[in-house]
Amino acid sequence: MRPFSLLLLACACVSCGNPPAPARDATTGENLLDTARRLPDLSAPEIATDAASPPDTADSWVFQRNNYEPVHGWILLDPNPEAVKESIELAAEFGVNHIQLSHGLIMNVEDILGSGEEIAQRVETLKMGISLAHQHGMKAFVWTHEFSGTDLDICFGPEGQVWQDRADAYRQMFDKLPDLDGVILMFGSAPSPPWFAICMCDWCLDNYDELPLFIPPAEERLKLVTEQIGKVVVEELGREMFVRTFVHEPAEVAWHSDGLAAAADVAFTGMHKGPVQDWQPYNPHHPCTGNVGNHPSVLELDLAGEYYGLSELPFAAPGYYWYRLQNLWNNKGIGVVARIQRGSHHAAGTPNEVNMLAVRRLVENPHTSLDSIWDEFLTAQYGLSPDSPDQKTLTSILQDTFPIRRKSHYVLGIWALEKGSDLPGNTSLGEFYDRGKMPKWDPDWQEIWDDLDKPDRETVLKIWQEGTEAVVLSESSLDRFQTMSTLSEQHQQDLGRRLLHQWYAARAWRAVELYIWSARAKSKGNDFPDSPGWRRWAYEELGEIASGMEADGLSNVSLASPGRINQFRSAVAGGVPPDIAPAFPDELLFSPIRTTKVTSTSATVTFSINRDASVTLDYGLEIPDYGQTIEVGPVQAKQEAEVHLENLEPGQRHVVRVRAKWSASEHSGGDFWLFTSVD
Repeated sequence: MRPFSLLLLACACVSCGNPPAPARDATTGENLLDTARRLPDLSAPEIATDAASPPDTADSWVFQRNNYEPVHGWILLDPNPEAVKESIELAAEFGVNHIQLSHGLIMNVEDILGSGEEIAQRVETLKMGISLAHQHGMKAFVWTHEFSGTDLDICFGPEGQVWQDRADAYRQMFDKLPDLDGVILMFGSAPSPPWFAICMCDWCLDNYDELPLFIPPAEERLKLVTEQIGKVVVEELGREMFVRTFVHEPAEVAWHSDGLAAAADVAFTGMHKGPVQDWQPYNPHHPCTGNVGNHPSVLELDLAGEYYGLSELPFAAPGYYWYRLQNLWNNKGIGVVARIQRGSHHAAGTPNEVNMLAVRRLVENPHTSLDSIWDEFLTAQYGLSPDSPDQKTLTSILQDTFPIRRKSHYVLGIWALEKGSDLPGNTSLGEFYDRGKMPKWDPDWQEIWDDLDKPDRETVLKIWQEGTEAVVLSESSLDRFQTMSTLSEQHQQDLGRRLLHQWYAARAWRAVELYIWSARAKSKGNDFPDSPGWRRWAYEELGEIASGMEADGLSNVSLASPGRINQFRSAVAGGVPPDIAPAFPDELLFSPIRTTKVTSTSATVTFSINRDASVTLDYGLEIPDYGQTIEVGPVQAKQEAEVHLENLEPGQRHVVRVRAKWSASEHSGGDFWLFTSVD
């Protein structure tokens, strides 16, 4: 038994508040976060040899995509046997060739070891899923975390008992699941991540100079675990192994990249989330993608919207997934594994199903145009022929769900509220100091994060502008939807209900965020005269929203429901001055930016402003440092302005925003995204 104080020291050092040094590529010394931002070049030749049979040295290995079978995979989380069956049957229709069974089905080897009715049922469900996948020509994998089934006192030496114990556990698992094709090995969120283990065995003390508590170094631990599990899974049992690089902190990027790159003698494929850390759309690309040595990569994506609507509130965003995949193709990418459900929420049969189609087509051909994906989806799902008026209308409506969800769930680009898709139940910022601490991934976000931490009136108005952009877009979607005449009654009812819910939800998020940051300004010593009236308005607005949803038959929705709204109102009721009249904040300064035309190197955008002003348009490839500006000049109030952007980079996501000056002050609108086509 090791002293408890040592364990506390280990935890403190791993999670200390001091920013770690940037993660670097072991060979080039480049900052991996900078590498992840590098623009993909889809015209680059696919050269070299197969990683499944690596050369003698890692330095001579070169990636060639054509040597691999493309991976088009789905990750199934729902443990209900019927859900597993239905998902695999649907996967066959989407051309899926790879199934991962995870979360409620299995997360650790120990989940299916031992005996008992619960384990027996779990094993039977897994065997059914594996068998059904094979019937449809798909490979089947299960998730496993390491370490699991161990304590924190582990000998990492060659003779460490832990290796025999883990080998035996995997052998037992494959005995129970003999037809299993392989495993998805991972360390982040494991019961005992390797970097928290304590090794003070003779081998560790003899081979490392660091403090006993931190030997071997974290990257060496990941290498050793990968090699040892690979020996039994890949070499002894002849199965496949993917290694998932789920990281929570920047230091973990280098641990995974360096450790997995050093495990050159084990054949595996790296599996990396599109955005680093979690599903936050604004986060940089995961720096481990393509940076795990002589191993190919697959990208993990969430198509069901765990943190942006759960498919109940639409997040129909082929462009977003296209953007993430462009980075993969330039970083040793061979395919995608996608979540198509979360709990009982499924993307299939909802507007989010366009995401499923987009990934399929982009795996088949990375140069597939977004227009062709929308045409195919709207024809198959809603019976709308390409170029028909209703098809064009519904395309624009569903495309707007992407900015609406971003501007509701995220605050000026920061994940600050719930770890989930719902409204907060009170004013606490559940993710702001954890997953929402964007500066740890990109220092350019520091000013925005600081403004949200200690807001003033200007910050609150920026939040209001962004939230109102979502409200305006959702209201416009409802208005345009009323002009459609060729949808079936079933689709008319389903989409109408979703778009109505979206409008109420956008209003609710705007009011909640207005209240939280007005109150936060007061608590941080930056109170301003408008704050009490704004908080009263937000409180009353939420009451009207809840009542309206009840009247419109939306009482039983699972997100932004009347019950959740009233929970927030109850939590803040004491902070609303009873003798203050509601005060509506400023009118929307800038309309949402619209993209009217886009080519591979140019785009035309339009917007309006609510007063005469001198206007500047910022645009570029990164947020919040846009990089380029156009001086639009004087713009009259309420008049539509049109701006042409030239010399854009083909096949990229570009971001734009409007800034304006009047009365010696500067104001800005929210960010909007556009996607240039590939030549």
